[in-house]
Formats: sequence, C-alpha cells, structure tokens
Amino acid sequence: MTATDFLLDDAYDLAIENGDLVMGESDQQHIGLLLQTTQGEWRQDPLVGVGLARYLSSPYGPGQAAELTRNLSIQLQRDGYAIIELDLADLSAAVINAERL
Repeated sequence: MTATDFLLDDAYDLAIENGDLVMGESDQQHIGLLLQTTQGEWRQDPLVGVGLARYLSSPYGPGQAAELTRNLSIQLQRDGYAIIELDLADLSAAVINAERL
C-alpha cells in the first residue's frame, strides 16, 4: 500500500501545477522528511525525525551506521512502514526499502 499526499517541490514548498496543488505517491517524500528533520521540528509529534545532518557532519563509521540504522528503523516503524531492506553502512550507497503497511 502506498501513501498519497500533497507533494513538495525542491524548495520544500507545496508543489503547484496549473494553479492546483499536486498530489501523488509520497512514500519517498515521507522517508526523506524523516531523515532530514530532527526531533522537535514536528509540532504534532516532537519525537519524529532522525537528523541526518548530524551524521553527515561528523566522522561516520560502524558505530554511527548502527545508530542511524536503529533510529531510522524506529522512525519508519512509528510511521507505519515495514522495513524490507535497510543498509546504511555507506551513506553514498545507502539502501532504504520500506513499504507502508
């Protein structure tokens, strides 16, 4: 089952085409927002967010990869996803495969 929602453009504004809001498959957008935002940024649920920038701005090794994998797993499950494959050992070749339940 895939989620349908309002889509965002590259500047994270609501996407508009022909004067209308754009709706479409939004699972990738949801996962991207989980990764990019930090806890406390979502007023409706302050526990949402992984804070990927924190991992990118510091040395990244097996310990950080395990922590990021655990944090993202928790966030995906909280958001209703079943994790099929999750490999964050190398962020330049990260694999995130999850489907909404």
